[in-house]
Amino acid sequence: MIIKSLELKNFRNYQALGIAFDAGTNILYGDNAQGKTNVLESLYVSGTTKSHKGSKDKEMIRFDADEAHIRTIVEKNGVENRIDIHLKKNSAKGIAVNGIPIRKAGELFGILNLVVFSPEDLNIIKEGPAGRRRFVDLELSQLDRVYLNNLANYNRAVNQRNSLLKEIAYQEHLIDTLDIWDMQLV
Repeated sequence: MIIKSLELKNFRNYQALGIAFDAGTNILYGDNAQGKTNVLESLYVSGTTKSHKGSKDKEMIRFDADEAHIRTIVEKNGVENRIDIHLKKNSAKGIAVNGIPIRKAGELFGILNLVVFSPEDLNIIKEGPAGRRRFVDLELSQLDRVYLNNLANYNRAVNQRNSLLKEIAYQEHLIDTLDIWDMQLV
């Protein structure tokens, strides 16, 4: 996989930026607070639709603008794809691959495979297993859409089962339906 180019408009501190990447190793360097991490964040958003910093869409838009745009050209297995992300302050983001809008982030996974490990991610080691699980799930989901689909189904079943367990405290007859959700999890 090769990231060929990146274009930013009103993203973080960039009014406009265009970078053509080399097929080999690329090094971003410069003084502190000049936007190196913002370039990496924009690439992460291009691959996952979310910021690795946990930022909301409106926080990634330049202060004096109402919207931002990220365009990333990626070549993978000889196929070139254009990923366009349109961030808006007061509405949902728009995502398109090769000019075709997509509805779910899962449709984007696998085009641009990314692993970001930042100082904040040290919590993966320091804290409980939930953060480690989330990190590994995200990376595996980029590699395998079947895994992503199975993970989504599993999480949906866990949430439904947990809701049922809370409701059983008020309506004991619902305990008969618990087996259905147990089977879903199995």
